[in-house]
Amino acid sequence: MPTLIIKPECVIVCTSVHHGNTRKVADAMASATGALVLEASDRIPGAVADGVLLGLGSGIFFGSHHKTLVEFARSLPDRAAGRAFVFSTSGTGYDLPHRAGIDYHGKVRHILRSKGYDVVGEFSCKGFDTYGPWGKFGGIARGHPTATDLEDAREFATGVMQRTADS
Repeated sequence: MPTLIIKPECVIVCTSVHHGNTRKVADAMASATGALVLEASDRIPGAVADGVLLGLGSGIFFGSHHKTLVEFARSLPDRAAGRAFVFSTSGTGYDLPHRAGIDYHGKVRHILRSKGYDVVGEFSCKGFDTYGPWGKFGGIARGHPTATDLEDAREFATGVMQRTADS
């Protein structure tokens, strides 16, 4: 029997280790776009084919994406015309640190660009956070991502897919 090969238009690779926050966001994005969601630790060869929109995301750990996701990004082959987006969850969300000059997505964005990817969008929302010092206080952003956060993720992913299809 022949092997059926399905080439999704979008592959989302995430690392979600503590409360499943980032996986919820990745699944919401996939539900809106038909994307395939993989864990960065899976390292499935050939999962990110030419012409496929790539999404990379994880929770934020001390100002950067999880090390497994960063390692996955570094392992990607160079692309002549790759397109990607970056996303994250964190106890504070992206806006507050970003306004203070902290760029949570900077490391992964830089790696993607160095590999030839055009970073076509970024998304972030709050996620329940008990990592590091937050755990001593019962965590922050309890209840996140909310239904509204997940709807925002779906709308973001739909918009990125539409924009990249038009280009």
